[in-house]
Amino acid sequence: MAYIGPEPKLGRNREVDDISSGFNGSTTAFTLAVSGSNVSPGTANDIIVSLGGVIQNPNQDYTIAASTITFTTAPASGLSFFAVVLGQSVDSSVVSPADGSVTGTKLSSPLDLVDNQKIRFGTGNDLEIFHSGSNSMIKDTGTGGLNLATSRLNVNNAADNENMITATENGAVNLYHDNVKKLETASGGIALTGGAAANITALSDGATITIDMATACHHSVTLGGNRTFAAPSNQAVGQAGSIFITQDGTGSRTAAFNSAFKFVGGTAPTLTTTASATDRIDYIIKSSNVIHCAVSLDVK
Repeated sequence: MAYIGPEPKLGRNREVDDISSGFNGSTTAFTLAVSGSNVSPGTANDIIVSLGGVIQNPNQDYTIAASTITFTTAPASGLSFFAVVLGQSVDSSVVSPADGSVTGTKLSSPLDLVDNQKIRFGTGNDLEIFHSGSNSMIKDTGTGGLNLATSRLNVNNAADNENMITATENGAVNLYHDNVKKLETASGGIALTGGAAANITALSDGATITIDMATACHHSVTLGGNRTFAAPSNQAVGQAGSIFITQDGTGSRTAAFNSAFKFVGGTAPTLTTTASATDRIDYIIKSSNVIHCAVSLDVK
């Protein structure tokens, strides 16, 4: 049914902290608290008060204003006090627990949060943990990075019966495919199980061809005319790969090479000019603008 005024709040009765130490025969107003936190009974009728073993008459012997009880006659020193806030009362405020008083045993287990309901950490709410409805999210937007400090890190599948990534303090970092280890770091470098493949990126044909080494290790191009290969961009020392150069259907295309390309004997190759023929240049970047090349002509 509907209520006129505040709706009753169901709950348990709560014993009020003893305030008798403040009785001195002259003070009439006292603050009510439960377990150290202020409590507001709502009205004088929502609390039972006993002084010296005698139940007091609400609104006659005392009144209530928020968390303050005011006695009509100041309680004498040494007089006992007992009071209970009624659980079925019309409480005008929500009692806040004292700082540090809520322990894990007081929380439900499991503690369920709905989608997009977040747990946030940090003064500026820098770290959030939540489920978006589509993905589980650990979102860090604060100062610094997201650090995981552990002697061993495991990233497993949802059923927790397959490895995907493992990392051990002072040891190896392992990557798995379908629970089979494929890549492992070692003190001398890396250990690879199985084959390794790198993509071949098609270059744009033009009068001048500039290879962006950041896009791939292997590159291919079909020449539509006489071309010049400029010094590659984004060179990374130690990068190696191949450049596949194919004649178009006409053939007879030539290529000149920037001085960054170093060939055996110091002489750039003369490409195979047969229509649709393919030559291959295998390279390794020794240093900036020093690219050692070996040429295989007319590979069939």
